[in-house]
Amino acid sequence: MSLALYTLGARLRAAHTGMPTPAAAYSPAIPPLAAIAVTVDTDGERTYLTATDGERTLSGTDRDALGVLAQLGATMNDPRRTLIVGTGQDMRVLTALARTYPNTDASPVVGWWDERIDFPGTDAVHVVTENAARRWVLGVHPDLDNDPATWARWLGVHSTGATMLYDLARLTTTGPLLPGILHASVLDTTSWDRYSARLKAGRRWWAKDTRTDAALGLISRSHAAEWYESLRLDDPRVAVAASHDGTIVPGVIVGCDAFRVTVAADRPLSRLRVDAKVTAWRGEPINAGGADCLTGTVDEATIDTASRLTIALTGVPVKARKALTIGDRITLRPSRVDPNMQTTARRLASSGYRRGTNWIAGRGTPITRRGDVPLDVIVAAADD
Repeated sequence: MSLALYTLGARLRAAHTGMPTPAAAYSPAIPPLAAIAVTVDTDGERTYLTATDGERTLSGTDRDALGVLAQLGATMNDPRRTLIVGTGQDMRVLTALARTYPNTDASPVVGWWDERIDFPGTDAVHVVTENAARRWVLGVHPDLDNDPATWARWLGVHSTGATMLYDLARLTTTGPLLPGILHASVLDTTSWDRYSARLKAGRRWWAKDTRTDAALGLISRSHAAEWYESLRLDDPRVAVAASHDGTIVPGVIVGCDAFRVTVAADRPLSRLRVDAKVTAWRGEPINAGGADCLTGTVDEATIDTASRLTIALTGVPVKARKALTIGDRITLRPSRVDPNMQTTARRLASSGYRRGTNWIAGRGTPITRRGDVPLDVIVAAADD
């Protein structure tokens, strides 16, 4: 079964039962505390906004709309607030409004929100439709997932407008929180402090990034996506879905010696490349989040004439090897991303970009290099 068929099955189940099908065991986002929920619309000439902080609901048009946000505490002089929007398009409309009136008290905050929306797991911006889709599957056409009203109907939320978004965000983040996701809040606070310092130093919030800042921003966004996706693989329901596209590989140990541990996969489907670092837990994908039983590196992946995939691992610690026996069922996954190592990598990249001859900083000429590119990267580039 492919991931597409698995997802289709979840939609059909939701349609049959009339209830959303759970897609995650944990809340995929940090509960939006001190939040401002916003609905925003434009007719091409004017922009209309309604916002609520859970107690007050205010409305405004164009420049006055940004004044509404300031009244609710969205200024650089107040503690940072979480923005709740229905879709990413709402954020784009709001950002365009802030750029039209860049000198209002709320405009710099909108600029920061627009920056942080690119970081999965952030508690700076909560996009209702995206986070709800990470938690449930609805029995409707996928295009309808982009409408907050669809989620409100299926989740039994009877409020409307900005209050509806506020209620949906709180409902989506009820229950146990995805382990480790609170680190995103630490990164958001660091980003807010750095952003504030940059503005106090005289830099305009709408100014274009330097080459170095743009490069570091790209690295940061890439790191955030890698970290968040790695984190979600410890969610049992997410792991079950990921086993249908080869990200997670369940199987049985068929060989274990002083040099290698060999796993026969249940299906000839794996995204674990040779030299990839992996970890594993005992049991099935649904047992995700349990204690690791081994770590290692993919040394070889082969498919025999019977279409059986075997994955050979090296570098497995002696203690882990001794605890394994042939016939044990385990589930392989990519090694977890360490956010501290990512921070170190960004710090090293920042130092490198500021060297005297670095071409990204505009002080040198790029060197042409050739190398092999994985097929899936080429396919993704072609799709873009």
